[in-house]
Amino acid sequence: MTASKISIVVPIYKVEKEIHRCVESLLAQTLKDIEIILVDDGSPDNCPSICDDYAKKDNRIKVIHKENGGLSDARNFGLLEAKAEYVLFVDSDDYIDKTTCEKFYNSIEADEDIIVGDAVRVEGEKESLMGHAEVAIDSAISGSEFLREQLRSNKMYMAAWLNLYKREFLINNDLFFKKGILHEDEQWTPRVFLKAKKVRYIKFPFYYYIIRENSITKKKDKTKNGIDLINTCYELEEIYEKIDDKELKELLNDYLVMLFLNAVSIGNLYSNKFNSVYNKKFVIGKSLSRKNKIKAYLFIMNKRVYKYVNMFRKRF
Repeated sequence: MTASKISIVVPIYKVEKEIHRCVESLLAQTLKDIEIILVDDGSPDNCPSICDDYAKKDNRIKVIHKENGGLSDARNFGLLEAKAEYVLFVDSDDYIDKTTCEKFYNSIEADEDIIVGDAVRVEGEKESLMGHAEVAIDSAISGSEFLREQLRSNKMYMAAWLNLYKREFLINNDLFFKKGILHEDEQWTPRVFLKAKKVRYIKFPFYYYIIRENSITKKKDKTKNGIDLINTCYELEEIYEKIDDKELKELLNDYLVMLFLNAVSIGNLYSNKFNSVYNKKFVIGKSLSRKNKIKAYLFIMNKRVYKYVNMFRKRF
């Protein structure tokens, strides 16, 4: 059997109601030379047996059963197990267009490190496009250039599942997901693009991102979400300090201000008991956009006032 052209890594955990839709979208791919890696991350429901049943029906499916280690750990397992030249990450409660692998693979022209696509965000009956600014369509550019253009246009999405990656590029640059944190894509994706030498964008909404009622975005206590994002901001700040491109550094730092303030809001980290978790002066001098400058100023002056202004803004 010849090597597959694309490996699809799917972390599996407590999604017995959604897993069939996901896997069926992979089996329906018009490009048949694919490898599907289902990583059972110690799921306590019927997912392990569902995965095994699929593997018996189609020899392109490989199942990995492991102890629960979280999304990052499951993705890392799948990446290390993958055999194809390129890797696609798909979350098990989402699904992809049947022509995804064919269009992605046919778009590879210059041994690109990353091929970028678009997504459709689905929440109930409501759908919205997650589309990028149209750059790097005719020719590949560096990941830094791509980041700069998308951040300029406010179109940079940090979701790992939006892109096809050259496996060797990820492995050789030690670009694995950080274990044990939430919102791991915010920590992983900028590092990946900063290392990429060749990135190409295809205007194709291939990925269907499903918002579930019981998903991580819907849970009530999000303290860990906020704290993990805060720590990610500190880690990325150290990386961005080494960037020579002045405009790119400014754009990335402006994004960090937005991410930092969102982390405080998401985790409801306004009270003084979280003073040891973060220093609110982090946002000083990093804002580029007028909106972030105003929000950062208000946050520095009075966290309580900022909280209620932010709550009021979200309601209207």
